[in-house]
Amino acid sequence: MNTNTSLERVTYAYLLAVSCATVTFVSGNELWDFFTNGDAHIRFPLATLVLAWIMAFAASLPPFAVSIALAIRRGYGSARYFMGGAVATALAWLPFLACAYAPRHLLRLGPMLALAGLAAGGACWLVLKSAHDEDTVPAF
Repeated sequence: MNTNTSLERVTYAYLLAVSCATVTFVSGNELWDFFTNGDAHIRFPLATLVLAWIMAFAASLPPFAVSIALAIRRGYGSARYFMGGAVATALAWLPFLACAYAPRHLLRLGPMLALAGLAAGGACWLVLKSAHDEDTVPAF
């Protein structure tokens, strides 16, 4: 990763990564319920999304800070590094979520957390590796 990456760009990458992971996890669970349980409608409660975002923000901040510091120090910048770290961070919370959910939900929590980690890592990598200059405004 480039050592000239600004704190502002890293912050944007983190916020986008948390948002992508949250939307992927919550909507994936809602779609799972819709297709497997035969629910008549898809619920997408805003309170669930906000609570999941706050939990994801707090839970992934320390691992993100360590991984960014390591990426800058060692020069890591590949998509596999960011996606692998995000998936590992997401799956690390599987035992804690397993306590909150019923044991039958473990079958879907692992894949949903892995998808959320892939979405977060991909979003973070795209923001940090974009070729755009930070001081330019895109033309619409």
